[in-house]
Amino acid sequence: MRTFLLLTISVALLLAGCGGGDSARRPADMPPIYPVNITITQDGAALQEAHVTLTAKTPAKYGSASGLTDAHGVAIIRTYGFVGVPEGQYTVTVSKQVVEGAREATDAEGNTFQTGGRIFEYVNAQYTRTNASTLEIEVTKKGTTETFDVGAPVHVFVSEN
Repeated sequence: MRTFLLLTISVALLLAGCGGGDSARRPADMPPIYPVNITITQDGAALQEAHVTLTAKTPAKYGSASGLTDAHGVAIIRTYGFVGVPEGQYTVTVSKQVVEGAREATDAEGNTFQTGGRIFEYVNAQYTRTNASTLEIEVTKKGTTETFDVGAPVHVFVSEN
């Protein structure tokens, strides 16, 4: 019984120490942040492994946030690593770059890695640049969920890897 009591107290103390969540570690000057989930589709189908960035329309210290889409095209947006985005108006950009033609190599310790290849962008340039993107979102205290379609896939050479 004593062991069970000590174990219960230990677990309670551990949980109390972790209970602060993101707010315990966030910078003191960071404004409140609210959940933002963005779904990206390309020609109507979920776009997996795309980088989604929100850039504040008015300059702010914490003015950009980003996320990576999952298999369903959904990106949970984070600001400086914290889930959520400050309230405001944002321009949304989307990019999906893929390395093609890479080869597998092995280093001196026997670890394998990819080398070489060419990098291609799969999203139309209109959506990859903040000054060109027509995608916009308003983040509110209620949280925000939005879906954007970035049109037909492209296959544009970016650089050598």
